[in-house]
Amino acid sequence: MSSKSPDLRVIEATRVAPPQGTIAGHATLPLTFFDVLWVHLPYPFVERLFFYRYPHPTSQFVSSLLPSLKSSLSLTLEKFYPLSGNLRLIPETDDKFEICYIEGDSVSFTVAECNEKFEDFAGYHEREVSRFQNFIPQLLKSDELQPLFAVQVTVFPDAGIAIGITVHHAACDGTSSMQFMHEWAATCRSQTRTSSQGPLIDRNLISDPCNLYNIFHDGMLEIRKAMVAPASSVEPTLAPASSVEPTLAPASSLEPMLSTFTLSQEHIQKLKQLVLTDAKERNVSFHCSTIVVAIAYVVVGYFQAKRIDKSTRVSFGLAADYRSRLQPPLPIEYFGNCVGFVMADIYLSDLIRENGVALAAEAIGRDIKRLDDRLKGAENWIELFKSFFAKPNIGTAGSPKFKVYGVDFGWGRPEKVEIISAAKTGSMALAESRDVPGGVEIGLALPKSAMNYFKKYFENGLEQMPV
Repeated sequence: MSSKSPDLRVIEATRVAPPQGTIAGHATLPLTFFDVLWVHLPYPFVERLFFYRYPHPTSQFVSSLLPSLKSSLSLTLEKFYPLSGNLRLIPETDDKFEICYIEGDSVSFTVAECNEKFEDFAGYHEREVSRFQNFIPQLLKSDELQPLFAVQVTVFPDAGIAIGITVHHAACDGTSSMQFMHEWAATCRSQTRTSSQGPLIDRNLISDPCNLYNIFHDGMLEIRKAMVAPASSVEPTLAPASSVEPTLAPASSLEPMLSTFTLSQEHIQKLKQLVLTDAKERNVSFHCSTIVVAIAYVVVGYFQAKRIDKSTRVSFGLAADYRSRLQPPLPIEYFGNCVGFVMADIYLSDLIRENGVALAAEAIGRDIKRLDDRLKGAENWIELFKSFFAKPNIGTAGSPKFKVYGVDFGWGRPEKVEIISAAKTGSMALAESRDVPGGVEIGLALPKSAMNYFKKYFENGLEQMPV
């Protein structure tokens, strides 16, 4: 397989809008403190790829499936209209952002054809991250307007389809974006509007008595400036948020390789048993769940694969849905960002101990219990972010709760789903297992040599688990 991103033939480059007259001519949504956290990230985009089997020629896709795919997208954008709009500064302000929708706003919709092997991309094996780049739609900023959503459909003749979406994280979190995908797929299957009421679009439901908006805006702007320091500094330079794509290194031993690993339900139960047994022996208690033990198992191998000095303190964390944790709680249908953050750190020398997985689980499980205090201490999140980014770190993207393998447009479940933005930014991508009931998939990107180390750690660890 070639190391360069495949050449594509663009079949159609158009735009799709909500049905005319279905939305008020002009609508604005001010960003909340949950939203503004994402505005100043060096790379604030979430990029997902859904690969589907489709053993038919491109001409059949264009004539049979493409019209319904576009019409159902239009109907879905009627319910999720903010995704058709743009992010902008509120006029006459320099730090207050809003999503603005004006009648006629639309999303970019591209159709392309790729003549390379579908199986080279839709799989669990190692693939260069840069190879996926041309399947990802771009969110091109114009003037002072930042588009929020784009779609690209790539057809592999007689083999499959890849549906790529890019979402600006300031618009919504993973819960909302995946609700959109499930709604779009259901609308496409039924060929008509679904009976669902759609998302709850009301930013007034989130109050801000502690002025978290300004704290988060100013703090994240400061973090971004530090992250885009000159290339001569210790940390690598990241592309500014206004750029289209980050620069990826040419294919080499340092080229990030993307691979997916699966923990079965049996593996997860054994990990929980090991962790809880160790916790009992040490007389400690903490939140122990499927996500906790999965992350703990991965980070132990991940940081060893990075060849970091054992005396180094490392960080790992995840974003947790806050809808049910607010007072009063928000319904799951709330559209926007509503996530809090769990960030743990530990010495690598502890991670590589015999009970390293248990210690990692304790570090993150204890921080998850803090979420029960709702937003208490949220004013300190910026300092936590600074501490997180100052150390070797890994975050998470996605969740098994999103049910990405249930996004069926009418031609079957996805063959594979990837979060390419997670691979670019060095996060692990979590999803439910496609083929193993109760299992969890972990997508990870590492250079070749580090990936080989992690693969051996992952597989050997599972083999050595007690029966």
